Amino acid sequence: MAKMNIWSSGAGIVALIFMVAGAVGAVLQFIDFYLPAFQLAPGDTKTLIAFILVIAAMAFCGIAIIVAIFGIPKLLWIIFAFLALACLLVPPIVYAFDPSNPFGFLYFNGLWYQFLQLDFIGFWVGAGGSLLALITGLFVPSD
Repeated sequence: MAKMNIWSSGAGIVALIFMVAGAVGAVLQFIDFYLPAFQLAPGDTKTLIAFILVIAAMAFCGIAIIVAIFGIPKLLWIIFAFLALACLLVPPIVYAFDPSNPFGFLYFNGLWYQFLQLDFIGFWVGAGGSLLALITGLFVPSD
C-alpha cells in the first residue's frame, strides 16, 4: 500500500497541522467539560459515552500523528480523521436531541460560550481540524 508524503509535500504538512489542531481541540474539550462532567455525574450513561468518545478522538488524532512520522497509508489517514471527527460530533448531537436540554445544539448557543469557553473553542478547533485534515489528506500525494 502506498504511503503518503507527509513531510515532503505542502499538503501533507498542512494535513498534519490540521490533525494536530484536531487533537488540541479534543484535549481542550476533555479538560474543560468532559472531565468535570464525568466527576460530577459518574453514573450518567450519556456523560460516560461522551467521555469515552472524546478520549477516542484524542487517541485517533494522536495515533495518526505518530504513525505519520514513519509513513502512513492514505486510506488509514482518512479513516483516522473521519473517526476523530465522528467522535467529536456525536456527543453534541446526542445532547441536542435530549428532551431535557432547552438549548438545542450546544455550540450554536451564545450562552454556552459564556459559561464554558474552552469547551466551545475546543469543539470548533477539534471538529474543524479533523474535517480539514480529512479534506487535505485527500490531496496528499502518495509514494
